[in-house]
Amino acid sequence: MTDNTFKVALATKNGAYFLTPDEHREKWNKSKPFLTEEDVNKVVVDGNGNYFAASLSEGVFRSTDGGKSWKPSSKGLHVRKVWEIAADPHHRGTVYAGTQYGHLFKSTNSGDTWEEVTSLHNAPNRQNWGIDWGFRTTGLALHTIKFDMKDPRKIYLVASGNGTYRSDDGGETWKSLKNGINNTCPLNEKGVSSAKPDATAEEKIKEHLEGVHSCTHKIAISPKDSRVYQQNHCGVYFSDNHGDQWKDVSIDMDNRFGFSVDVIEDSSPHVFVIPVPEPVYDCKDHNVCIQGQLSVYSTTDWGKSWTRHTNGLPDKVHTNVLRDSFAHDNTENHGLYFGTTTGDVYFSGNLGKTWKNIGTGLGRIQGVNVV
Repeated sequence: MTDNTFKVALATKNGAYFLTPDEHREKWNKSKPFLTEEDVNKVVVDGNGNYFAASLSEGVFRSTDGGKSWKPSSKGLHVRKVWEIAADPHHRGTVYAGTQYGHLFKSTNSGDTWEEVTSLHNAPNRQNWGIDWGFRTTGLALHTIKFDMKDPRKIYLVASGNGTYRSDDGGETWKSLKNGINNTCPLNEKGVSSAKPDATAEEKIKEHLEGVHSCTHKIAISPKDSRVYQQNHCGVYFSDNHGDQWKDVSIDMDNRFGFSVDVIEDSSPHVFVIPVPEPVYDCKDHNVCIQGQLSVYSTTDWGKSWTRHTNGLPDKVHTNVLRDSFAHDNTENHGLYFGTTTGDVYFSGNLGKTWKNIGTGLGRIQGVNVV
């Protein structure tokens, strides 16, 4: 390991924590909680060393002293329920925020002020996003912002229920990326509902595919070759042309649904997902839950084959891993981290082969990020 000057930021329903490793990532020091009155979804750092926290209760908070103290940083945010915060890797001090109701905001002065990216109002099908359709779910939210590491003008967004979007001109215009998503999703009428009480089975499936199965849960972009991976309501999909066309590379019929996805470029690309097998929608304290064995799957051949990893993971859980709760560090021997909605944090230092619990009792973990 060449550099251990990092922290794992854990965003929870009641504040956030930092986990700091020793030189060998064997012992972990947990910080005191911060922003304890806030419903925090993610913590990031920009190119100027400023820390930002996305709050689902009161906008954005900023720290200029490495996370020791925090102040509100929401001037110009007319929607204060912030799901996503992302620092532009190509422009120091430029930060984006995604909010409830599908709004995108941008700051070019490290969060001093924010302006809405109004070009998104003209994105394809934007008029059909609605206002907020959530019932025990996220509802309409802009929950993912990603950047192409090779092309500073390419920005990716995900609006819940509406799929992935890409801008090729720095946010001036947007393109919807759905080609191939609904082509192979295996569904039958079992468990598929409709807004129309008298809908036929065929109509229910068509409506379901056009709606729910357009719902991208998370995307990951390879920093090496800009390939894009997504985990959505229906499965895992892969694109080698920036999302213009998607290919279904799901694990199998029983492990399609999931929320998080991450990619590490080593000698070959390692893509990781945590599926929710046969998702149960009636879980107490969870919208959807994993019951039984907690498993991580990985592929090194773009989804042609998958390997299941359970070593060190519990076999009797009732939990979930949310869309922002999987991350990795950029040390020589990459570390993988994920957090659960029941407050556990797991670490792997060998690309998922074995796992170790490095934190417990932290409450509902909503975001894991390495800063």
